[in-house]
Amino acid sequence: MLAEVTFCPPRIETPRLLLRGWEPSDAEEVFAYASDPEVARYMSWPRHETIADAYSFLNMSVASNYQSGELDYAITEQGAPERIIGGIGAFWKPKDHQVMELGYVLARAHWGKGYVPEAARALIARAFSTTPVERIFASIFSENQRSRRAAEKMGMRFEGELRSSLNLRGRRWDQAVYGILRSEHEASAD
Repeated sequence: MLAEVTFCPPRIETPRLLLRGWEPSDAEEVFAYASDPEVARYMSWPRHETIADAYSFLNMSVASNYQSGELDYAITEQGAPERIIGGIGAFWKPKDHQVMELGYVLARAHWGKGYVPEAARALIARAFSTTPVERIFASIFSENQRSRRAAEKMGMRFEGELRSSLNLRGRRWDQAVYGILRSEHEASAD
Protein backbone atom coordinates (compact mmCIF):
# COMPACT_ATOMS: atom_id res chain seq x y z
CA MET A 1 0.00 0.00 0.00
CA LEU A 2 1.21 3.49 -0.78
CA ALA A 3 1.88 5.43 2.39
CA GLU A 4 -1.12 7.56 3.42
CA VAL A 5 -1.82 9.18 0.06
CA THR A 6 -4.95 11.19 -0.64
CA PHE A 7 -3.98 12.50 -4.08
CA CYS A 8 -3.55 10.56 -7.30
CA PRO A 9 -3.16 12.34 -10.65
CA PRO A 10 -6.04 12.00 -13.13
CA ARG A 11 -5.56 9.40 -15.84
CA ILE A 12 -4.26 10.40 -19.25
CA GLU A 13 -5.10 8.39 -22.36
CA THR A 14 -3.27 8.39 -25.68
CA PRO A 15 -4.00 6.26 -28.73
CA ARG A 16 -1.82 3.41 -27.41
CA LEU A 17 -1.17 4.19 -23.76
CA LEU A 18 -2.84 4.81 -20.43
CA LEU A 19 -0.96 6.90 -17.87
CA ARG A 20 -2.35 6.17 -14.44
CA GLY A 21 -1.44 6.60 -10.81
CA TRP A 22 0.91 4.12 -9.20
CA GLU A 23 -0.55 1.26 -7.14
CA PRO A 24 1.04 -0.98 -4.48
CA SER A 25 0.55 -3.97 -6.79
CA ASP A 26 2.95 -2.36 -9.32
CA ALA A 27 6.06 -3.31 -7.33
CA GLU A 28 6.89 -6.48 -9.30
CA GLU A 29 6.72 -4.73 -12.67
CA VAL A 30 8.73 -1.79 -11.34
CA PHE A 31 11.37 -4.22 -10.11
CA ALA A 32 11.40 -6.03 -13.47
CA TYR A 33 12.49 -2.92 -15.41
CA ALA A 34 14.37 -1.06 -12.65
CA SER A 35 16.62 -4.09 -12.00
CA ASP A 36 17.65 -4.24 -15.68
CA PRO A 37 21.21 -2.83 -15.91
CA GLU A 38 20.53 -1.37 -19.39
CA VAL A 39 17.42 0.48 -18.18
CA ALA A 40 19.17 1.81 -15.06
CA ARG A 41 22.34 2.75 -16.97
CA TYR A 42 21.33 6.38 -17.56
CA MET A 43 19.15 6.89 -14.48
CA SER A 44 20.15 9.02 -11.50
CA TRP A 45 18.87 6.27 -9.19
CA PRO A 46 20.71 3.00 -8.60
CA ARG A 47 19.58 -0.23 -10.25
CA HIS A 48 17.09 -2.08 -8.04
CA GLU A 49 18.72 -5.03 -6.34
CA THR A 50 15.65 -6.52 -4.61
CA ILE A 51 11.86 -6.17 -4.68
CA ALA A 52 12.25 -4.10 -1.50
CA ASP A 53 13.77 -1.34 -3.67
CA ALA A 54 10.57 -1.23 -5.74
CA TYR A 55 8.42 -1.06 -2.61
CA SER A 56 10.65 1.71 -1.31
CA PHE A 57 10.17 3.63 -4.57
CA LEU A 58 6.38 3.32 -4.25
CA ASN A 59 6.16 4.01 -0.52
CA MET A 60 8.67 6.81 -0.36
CA SER A 61 9.22 8.55 -3.72
CA VAL A 62 5.75 8.13 -5.22
CA ALA A 63 3.94 8.71 -1.92
CA SER A 64 5.95 11.89 -1.33
CA ASN A 65 5.25 13.08 -4.89
CA TYR A 66 1.52 12.45 -4.45
CA GLN A 67 1.46 14.25 -1.11
CA SER A 68 2.94 17.23 -2.99
CA GLY A 69 0.41 16.94 -5.84
CA GLU A 70 3.05 16.06 -8.46
CA LEU A 71 2.14 14.58 -11.85
CA ASP A 72 3.76 11.16 -11.38
CA TYR A 73 2.43 8.34 -13.58
CA ALA A 74 2.81 4.66 -14.32
CA ILE A 75 2.88 3.94 -18.07
CA THR A 76 0.67 1.10 -19.27
CA GLU A 77 -0.55 -0.02 -22.66
CA GLN A 78 -4.21 0.49 -23.54
CA GLY A 79 -6.11 -2.66 -22.67
CA ALA A 80 -3.62 -3.75 -19.97
CA PRO A 81 -3.75 -1.06 -17.24
CA GLU A 82 -2.54 -3.51 -14.60
CA ARG A 83 0.77 -4.13 -16.41
CA ILE A 84 3.36 -1.37 -15.86
CA ILE A 85 5.90 -0.83 -18.64
CA GLY A 86 7.51 2.34 -17.29
CA GLY A 87 6.99 5.62 -15.53
CA ILE A 88 6.82 9.31 -16.37
CA GLY A 89 6.36 12.46 -14.37
CA ALA A 90 6.55 16.24 -14.33
CA PHE A 91 7.91 17.58 -11.05
CA TRP A 92 8.16 21.16 -9.79
CA LYS A 93 11.77 22.46 -9.95
CA PRO A 94 10.97 24.94 -8.38
CA LYS A 95 7.29 25.77 -8.19
CA ASP A 96 8.00 29.41 -7.31
CA HIS A 97 9.48 29.88 -10.77
CA GLN A 98 6.78 27.84 -12.56
CA VAL A 99 9.30 25.28 -13.84
CA MET A 100 8.85 21.50 -14.01
CA GLU A 101 11.34 18.75 -14.74
CA LEU A 102 10.23 15.85 -16.90
CA GLY A 103 11.52 12.39 -16.04
CA TYR A 104 10.78 9.04 -17.66
CA VAL A 105 11.81 5.39 -17.77
CA LEU A 106 10.65 2.52 -19.95
CA ALA A 107 11.15 -1.25 -19.82
CA ARG A 108 13.68 -2.34 -22.44
CA ALA A 109 11.18 -4.63 -24.20
CA HIS A 110 9.23 -1.49 -25.18
CA TRP A 111 12.11 0.65 -26.44
CA GLY A 112 11.88 1.84 -30.03
CA LYS A 113 8.07 1.91 -30.21
CA GLY A 114 7.68 5.66 -29.69
CA TYR A 115 5.98 5.19 -26.32
CA VAL A 116 8.05 7.76 -24.40
CA PRO A 117 7.40 10.64 -26.83
CA GLU A 118 3.70 9.69 -26.99
CA ALA A 119 3.36 9.61 -23.20
CA ALA A 120 5.42 12.77 -22.76
CA ARG A 121 3.46 14.82 -25.29
CA ALA A 122 0.25 13.93 -23.44
CA LEU A 123 1.76 14.71 -20.03
CA ILE A 124 3.24 18.00 -21.24
CA ALA A 125 -0.16 19.01 -22.63
CA ARG A 126 -1.81 18.12 -19.31
CA ALA A 127 0.78 20.05 -17.32
CA PHE A 128 0.38 23.18 -19.45
CA SER A 129 -3.42 22.96 -19.35
CA THR A 130 -3.84 22.26 -15.62
CA THR A 131 -0.92 23.99 -13.88
CA PRO A 132 0.73 27.42 -14.04
CA VAL A 133 3.98 25.91 -15.38
CA GLU A 134 5.81 28.11 -17.90
CA ARG A 135 8.79 25.87 -18.69
CA ILE A 136 9.23 22.09 -18.72
CA PHE A 137 12.73 20.68 -19.09
CA ALA A 138 14.47 17.32 -19.15
CA SER A 139 18.06 16.74 -18.02
CA ILE A 140 19.41 13.78 -19.96
CA PHE A 141 22.75 12.00 -19.66
CA SER A 142 24.54 13.40 -22.72
CA GLU A 143 25.62 9.93 -23.86
CA ASN A 144 22.01 8.71 -23.93
CA GLN A 145 21.26 9.28 -27.62
CA ARG A 146 17.98 7.34 -27.48
CA SER A 147 16.59 9.64 -24.79
CA ARG A 148 17.84 12.74 -26.58
CA ARG A 149 15.97 11.70 -29.74
CA ALA A 150 12.86 11.06 -27.63
CA ALA A 151 13.06 14.59 -26.18
CA GLU A 152 13.17 16.05 -29.69
CA LYS A 153 10.15 13.95 -30.71
CA MET A 154 8.30 15.37 -27.69
CA GLY A 155 8.71 18.86 -29.11
CA MET A 156 11.49 19.88 -26.75
CA ARG A 157 14.47 21.90 -27.94
CA PHE A 158 18.10 21.34 -27.03
CA GLU A 159 19.06 24.17 -24.67
CA GLY A 160 22.65 23.28 -23.84
CA GLU A 161 24.96 20.96 -22.00
CA LEU A 162 25.92 20.98 -18.33
CA ARG A 163 29.45 19.65 -18.37
CA SER A 164 30.56 17.33 -15.55
CA SER A 165 27.35 18.10 -13.64
CA LEU A 166 26.73 14.68 -12.05
CA ASN A 167 28.96 12.45 -9.96
CA LEU A 168 27.40 8.98 -10.08
CA ARG A 169 28.68 5.43 -10.10
CA GLY A 170 32.29 6.47 -9.78
CA ARG A 171 32.48 8.95 -12.63
CA ARG A 172 31.52 12.43 -13.82
CA TRP A 173 28.64 12.79 -16.31
CA ASP A 174 27.58 15.59 -18.64
CA GLN A 175 23.89 16.41 -18.96
CA ALA A 176 22.07 17.62 -22.06
CA VAL A 177 19.16 19.92 -21.24
CA TYR A 178 16.03 19.98 -23.40
CA GLY A 179 13.04 22.22 -22.77
CA ILE A 180 9.74 23.56 -23.96
CA LEU A 181 8.02 26.81 -22.99
CA ARG A 182 4.30 27.33 -22.62
CA SER A 183 4.35 29.77 -25.57
CA GLU A 184 6.09 27.18 -27.77
CA HIS A 185 3.63 24.48 -26.77
CA GLU A 186 0.66 26.76 -27.48
CA ALA A 187 2.11 27.77 -30.86
CA SER A 188 2.60 24.13 -31.86
CA ALA A 189 -1.00 23.30 -30.86
CA ASP A 190 -2.41 25.91 -33.29
